[in-house]
Amino acid sequence: MSLIEMDHIHKRFGSLEVLKDCTMHVEEGEVVSIIGPSGSGKSTFLRCLCNLEIIDGGTIIVGGDVMTRQPQGVNRSIYAPSSQVHKICLRMGMCFQHFNLFPHMTVLDNILEAPRVVQGKKTEEIMPIAEALLKKVGLWDKCNVYPSRLSGGQKQRVAIARALAMNPDIMLFDEPTSALDPELTGEVLRTIKQLADDNMTMIIVTHEMAFAKEVSKRILFMAEGIIEEEGTPEQIFEHPKSARTKNFLKSMLRF
Repeated sequence: MSLIEMDHIHKRFGSLEVLKDCTMHVEEGEVVSIIGPSGSGKSTFLRCLCNLEIIDGGTIIVGGDVMTRQPQGVNRSIYAPSSQVHKICLRMGMCFQHFNLFPHMTVLDNILEAPRVVQGKKTEEIMPIAEALLKKVGLWDKCNVYPSRLSGGQKQRVAIARALAMNPDIMLFDEPTSALDPELTGEVLRTIKQLADDNMTMIIVTHEMAFAKEVSKRILFMAEGIIEEEGTPEQIFEHPKSARTKNFLKSMLRF
């Protein structure tokens, strides 16, 4: 059994079907990047995994625990009790495009807040972990600074440290560099690459093709709500089979 199993996922917004029978399995320690044009369903697919969107059909299982399943003969997905869904979601850390840091809290308090509130830990218990994480992302010297005084790249690295403070098994990244100036992108990508080197299981929605090729064990190409093609970085970038994949890469890589 894979660590993450998303089978035959369907998602609609009103009459618009955004995800059309999408399936993805991710193994422990694997890094999977999801690429594709804007509006293809990439972010929605990721948000369904961490329960930020409710699916209409399909099955999601994480670490053997069922979040939602569509029984045979039933036309919709049935979710597990909220306590089990919450337990599953705690295994995942999420980083968004726009950081979502608490502006009224210092960098350090942003890291400490979730373990204190969600896990009921005491500050003195979390402090060594918070310090180690901020040092890991190169921002311990900013621990008493408020987010408004940070660059975009620094904010995103704090957001990564904040997610890691919950000790997740899985990290999810939704376009982590799309809100950044090009010169700030590299520092965030280096942090994610370090997590990959540490064998963190990750799913990354990204438009950074060179980075996806370097860090991923597997690439999924999505278009118009379906997974058009998947394979190793070499297969997708060097030998794509689908015409849509080829055209997308040609537009992104300009070859």
